[in-house]
Amino acid sequence: MILNRVAPRELILKDFNNLKSQERLFTSDEIEDLILMQSLEGRAHNGSGAFGKMYYVNTSMDDIVVALGLKPQSVRKLRQQLIDEVVEYVKDALNGNGKEKLLNKNSKPLLGIPLFKDRIVNPKDILKGLYFGGLRDDHSIRKKTEDLYKVNIGYGKCFLVDIEKMNEMGLDAEILAHQPNMDKIEYYKTSGLIIQDEDIAAADSYRYRYFYIRYKVGPGQSDDAAIIFSGLIYNTDVALGVFLSDAIDTLEKYSLCFKDQDDELSYYIKEHDASLGASLDEAYEIAYLAAIPEGREENIPDSSLRYLLTIEPESHISTLENHLNFIEKKLYFPIVISYKKIHATGFYDYIRDKMIFTKKKEPIVTFSVFEKEFSKTLGELASKDFFLMQKDKSLKEAMGSVISKKFNLIVVQDAEKNVVGVLNANDFLHLLTKRPNNA
Repeated sequence: MILNRVAPRELILKDFNNLKSQERLFTSDEIEDLILMQSLEGRAHNGSGAFGKMYYVNTSMDDIVVALGLKPQSVRKLRQQLIDEVVEYVKDALNGNGKEKLLNKNSKPLLGIPLFKDRIVNPKDILKGLYFGGLRDDHSIRKKTEDLYKVNIGYGKCFLVDIEKMNEMGLDAEILAHQPNMDKIEYYKTSGLIIQDEDIAAADSYRYRYFYIRYKVGPGQSDDAAIIFSGLIYNTDVALGVFLSDAIDTLEKYSLCFKDQDDELSYYIKEHDASLGASLDEAYEIAYLAAIPEGREENIPDSSLRYLLTIEPESHISTLENHLNFIEKKLYFPIVISYKKIHATGFYDYIRDKMIFTKKKEPIVTFSVFEKEFSKTLGELASKDFFLMQKDKSLKEAMGSVISKKFNLIVVQDAEKNVVGVLNANDFLHLLTKRPNNA
């Protein structure tokens, strides 16, 4: 069965090699390849990169893997292994044997992320983040969130699709992914387009593809926002759990199992941990806070796993690390994030504003964060890292101190040691990225 509108092998190879030469991800080389090859699917659909504005909307991961000279089943197995390692961590944590580091049974970091080798975490909070992360992507949770908060999010689900039937019905992956299909789902099942047996033996058969079918059109959610809001409301470990859930959601699109493994893991965690301390109401709140407002689609990032792990060449930091620094009130960089090329500083301003002005009938969970801040003494607030500089010091000298000592504030003094001003290090760095008006 030859499917039309599939990218030719030479373009797939060219685009993959281009990506490999241009980008470095915050993970191991092997896992980097597993992530980058998935990006080619969307790039082929959108005509990006080497695909030269030709829209190969039926290009699938099978096509990409074969074009790269690899075996589909072997690649599926490697990606499934990354998911299984997270699941194994969860089971250990639920059994009271949770590791204080995000490592697999071979003491290697989950997803190959170097940060996890030394970072100490609370397994309970990782579980909570995985719970929220999996639920917020569930179509039923999104629908309930829309009803509760009176917003439009949009949602859908992945199904195993018979591509011969898809051709017969005059459909393609673009129509299924972007047009509303909620009223047609049962028809798709009865007509044989959607394969209902998830345990189909021919998992790598060329006839069957795991395609996203949109139920309802909407702006969607920002994975970046979900990670950051969960970190600000709870803590960084919860944010890391949300990130791991998002990673599962990406990897499961081409794995050994045709099902929502992030969603399934959420319910598994809740079922086996009565003391989790997480409710559906909180999941709805995270889903709402992560929702991209209508009309702001081009201004709010929704970074894929690839973009979250892409290392920015000048600062040598990934988007994930930058988000964590923002959550923890550490020095972050004004890098450009997601495929939308959005400035991180502007996005963080949006996060701050939404945290402050979020309204709903009951007190929002975020109030506890502000309550903690307001209860601090002035001495505690004044203990934040800073350094003193004379006002005649150069910008270069100040920047050297910011980067090498990782201070957050610059207190500027005159010759008599009177304070003439305070510079926030993040805003300070942001000045360096501004272009002159005549540039």
